Amino acid sequence: MWIHGEIQLTIPLDFYYKYMTRYKRNYGKLYGGVDVNTDRVNLAIVDRYGRLRDVKTFWFKDVARKGYPRRKARILVGIAIHEMLQYAYHHGVRTLFLENPSVLGKLRLLWIKDGKILHRNYNWKVSVFRNSIIEMRAIKTLLYSIKVDYVNPKGTTRSKEHNETMIKNGLDKHTTSAYLIAVRGIKRHAMMLKAIV
Repeated sequence: MWIHGEIQLTIPLDFYYKYMTRYKRNYGKLYGGVDVNTDRVNLAIVDRYGRLRDVKTFWFKDVARKGYPRRKARILVGIAIHEMLQYAYHHGVRTLFLENPSVLGKLRLLWIKDGKILHRNYNWKVSVFRNSIIEMRAIKTLLYSIKVDYVNPKGTTRSKEHNETMIKNGLDKHTTSAYLIAVRGIKRHAMMLKAIV
């Protein structure tokens, strides 16, 4: 421990939420969709009708550099996530929709099967690292009184709908994915409400 000059401490999650919460109430009425990549997090904010209200990208470019230390990478990503959640909270986001990590794992297997492996670190960067960002974000959303839900990300990239939406709204491909994730999340919630009624 002392050789590295640090002490690592594990605390219960309830304790973490009790003493680290930034905001105890959230009066927002908007929804956010988030697309995660190895060098950025894209946020798209929409209203309940799926109309685009705002977009923002939170970068951690150094993390994608070859040989960058994983511990430092997690710190930079953690900072970007807090910045994103702070931004979402102050822009009226009450619910964030994230890509379902278990579905991402299945999609990764399909990418490998299709031969879409670009470099040796591909599996870690696209699957393990990306999923860890999603999990980290899900844990931290409660600190900002933001609800979180997962959607199936299949079709939110490299699809006809994706390309049409990108052109229509003048967005880049990652922000378009975030927007489609938000819209899919809203539709999923609406279907769940109908099922309850």
